[in-house]
Amino acid sequence: MSRVAGPLATLALIAAVVLAAPAAATADSGRVSPRGGAGPNDVARALAYWTPERMRAAQPLDGPTPIEDLASASFAPVPEPSVPPFAANGRLFVRQGTEQGFCSATAINSPTRQLVLTAAHCLNSGPRGLRGRTTWSRTVVFVPAYTDGLAPFGAFVAHRNDVHVAKQWTKLGNPNFDIGAARVQPNAEGANVADAVGGGVTIAVDLARKQRFQTFGYPGKVRRMQNCSSPYVGDDSTTYRIPGPPTIAIRCHWAPGASGGGWLIEEGRMIDGLTSYARRRDLRHTFGPYFSKRNVGALVAGL
Repeated sequence: MSRVAGPLATLALIAAVVLAAPAAATADSGRVSPRGGAGPNDVARALAYWTPERMRAAQPLDGPTPIEDLASASFAPVPEPSVPPFAANGRLFVRQGTEQGFCSATAINSPTRQLVLTAAHCLNSGPRGLRGRTTWSRTVVFVPAYTDGLAPFGAFVAHRNDVHVAKQWTKLGNPNFDIGAARVQPNAEGANVADAVGGGVTIAVDLARKQRFQTFGYPGKVRRMQNCSSPYVGDDSTTYRIPGPPTIAIRCHWAPGASGGGWLIEEGRMIDGLTSYARRRDLRHTFGPYFSKRNVGALVAGL
């Protein structure tokens, strides 16, 4: 989960996005992917790297979990992660530049049966430094219902050119577009991810913001899936000034590692949000993109 220091940092980020975006950039942009084709040994390399021991030792990609996050955590363990509707959720292991770690993600009920949804910053760093260069994640492996090194449905690897985020994220780091998609290869038994977990969840777009969400993730050093339920509790008004649908808040205080975790509705049949960021001085809320045709819809079209 990416962390925003507080309201002043949020305003600084938004000011940078507004100044960097010419008038034409207020229109939503298309998705982008890393350059370079899929290698014949991508799957074997990824599985060889992410051994059960490395998975157990992995830390959240977002960085260490502050003590106050643990003290104020509002999540609880899922009793049996390998049964619906929990089974569609899992850990996403990645290497990003010199860093390695994990996020959270959800298997989607797409026509290809291979789609996984997570936060954009789990697949691409967004612009960093004075030149705004970005770093793509590699060795991307999704493990649904991951539990303490065990993969009850196997591991699903995304080729380098099968990870996607919006241009609004790579160019501007716009939190309204902090959504990433990956098409993953079948597991060792040849099953696509949505079929392996008993059916992925369906993406909802442009619904009323006032929903009750059942949210999932792998925060901090926990070894099994966690969950937290919350209604919609408002928008992040600081995102009104930047392109795209403003982000929304829930009353669940997630910790780093939960980034990309799904916000499910309709008894787990649909996904209508995901964990994106929190504020260090706010120990009650987590924020995520509002799901619209303009962001997630444009991102996953054809995947």
